[in-house]
Formats: sequence, structure tokens, C-alpha cells
Amino acid sequence: MLTSEKLDLPVPAEIEEERVRSFAWVRRPLFVALMVISGFAFLKPIGRLFALCLSSQLYSYILLIPLVIVVLFYLERQKIFAHVRWSSGGGVAVMAAGLVGVAAAVILGARLSAPSWLALEVTAMVTLWIGAFVLCFGAPASRSGLFQLLFSFLLVPLPPVMMTEPIDLVRRGSAAVASFFFLMGGVPAVRSGMVFSMPHLIFWVAPECSGIHSTIALFIASILMGHFWIRKNWKKVAMVLAVTPIVALTNGLRIFVIAMLSNYVNIAFFYGNLHHKGGTLFFILALAILAGITKALGGNFELRRRAKAARCSDALIHATK
Repeated sequence: MLTSEKLDLPVPAEIEEERVRSFAWVRRPLFVALMVISGFAFLKPIGRLFALCLSSQLYSYILLIPLVIVVLFYLERQKIFAHVRWSSGGGVAVMAAGLVGVAAAVILGARLSAPSWLALEVTAMVTLWIGAFVLCFGAPASRSGLFQLLFSFLLVPLPPVMMTEPIDLVRRGSAAVASFFFLMGGVPAVRSGMVFSMPHLIFWVAPECSGIHSTIALFIASILMGHFWIRKNWKKVAMVLAVTPIVALTNGLRIFVIAMLSNYVNIAFFYGNLHHKGGTLFFILALAILAGITKALGGNFELRRRAKAARCSDALIHATK
């Protein structure tokens, strides 16, 4: 019997949404399983990376990166996971790129130096992890968490050959700043390259005195401060670019202070804690300068926090409609 009444049938979009929702419980267990499986697959590279971090102060910062990533995801979890969905195409594509990296590490391993091989392996591992995230949580969540995902690449240890130029750049900048302070103070100090000659002291700015540890720490701090406090990308880039001059300034000041104390007060300052363990004091100064630059560029944590709260509220309202 025919009737003019409309049948209350779900439209295709609603059917698809219900189908996706029915498999939502699989999402997190699958992601955890993929992470665990990849962790076991990369157990040896992870072990070599851990040993490298413990044996070299140059890479000790990597030990903190996983914790920072977890905290970043936690702080912005409402924004990142407001809209999650499966993304098999995108996830498989990114994971395929990670597998290409694995294949390259296997094929080129014998031809690469140990640091370069480890960097390639860790890059492949991180790429696989990002692919697993895209697969399980989808493109919208990946776009919202893009900063966290890209931040994960800081787990990759740069080979020493790639660190040589940055170390030398900061070293030369620090020597130039120290020379400027000597000149402004009327101190009889003669500079020849990295060597300084004073009436009672001759010293040179060694690679170990380049402040590379402070540079790396300040670089990471500038990225985090830019993410939370600055909106415009060009200002974020400006903050990162300011890191090298800031470190050169504070490290040059440190060289100047130690040299003056050693030459005119007591040579023991040259071998004391201010020289070997006083980097923290000057790093705090560098961090304060970076915070001042952030403020000058319009950084405002309170405004950013209110904006984030508003976005989270909008997401909750949308979810309850």
C-alpha cells in the first residue's frame, strides 16, 4: 500500500558517520600497538640513541624531547583531538615514506658513518610514528597537532659534520663580542683569530667554549615560546634567527668576565666553577633576552590562552550539536 508519508531513513553521510563511530574504540589500541611494534623493530637504534645521549653532552637534550612531546600533546589535547577520524590513505602514505627510510638505512648502512646511519634510522622511525598518528586520528587532528608532530623530529641526532658549522659560527661570534667588550673597556687585549693575549693571561676560545649547548637549549625554547606566545609565522622565524646572536652576546660576555677576573683578580677564576659550570647563569640571561624579544614581537601568553580556551569551547559546542 502506497503512502505519502516520508520514511525516516538515514542519509548516506549519517550511515558513514555511524560506521566510523562504531570502530572508534579500535583507534587508540591500534595506535598504541603500532607504536609498540615499531619500538621493538627499532630497538637497536633506540639503544644506540640512548647510549649516544648518555655519552655526549651535545645530544643530552634528546632525552627530554619525548617528555616535552607528551606535555605538548596534553596541553593542546582538546584542540588536537576535537575531530578525529580514520585516514587510511594519508596514514599509509606517510608510513610508506618511513619504510622507504628504513630501506635506505638497510641499503646504505655500510656506506654511511655511524652517526649518519643512526640519524637516518631515527628519521625513519619518527616518520612511521607520524604515519601511525595520521592513520588512527586523521587529517584534521594531524593538522591541529602539526607542531607536535614536527617537533618529534628533534629526536633525530644531527651528525657531528652538520654541527661543525653552527659551532664555529657561535664560536666566532662569541670571540667577536668578547673582543668588542675588551675594546669598549679599554682593556689591553690583543686578538689573533680565536687567541686572546692579555698582560697576565693568554687564552683561546675552544670549540668547547662555543656555547653550543646553550644554543641548542635556546633554539628549542624559542620554538616553544613562538608556538605558545606568537601568532604570525614570520615573527616565530625571527625568534629562531635571534638565537645565534643572543648566544654569541651572552657567551662573549662570559668570556670577557672570566678573562677579566682571571687576569686582574685571581688566575683561579680561569679554572674555577664560573668557567666550567657557570653556563647556567648566562643561559638564564640569554633566556631573559629571548623573552624580551618575544614580548617586543607582540607575544602575550594571556591572550593566547584565552584564544585557546575560546577554540576549545567552540569545539565542545560543535560536538554537542
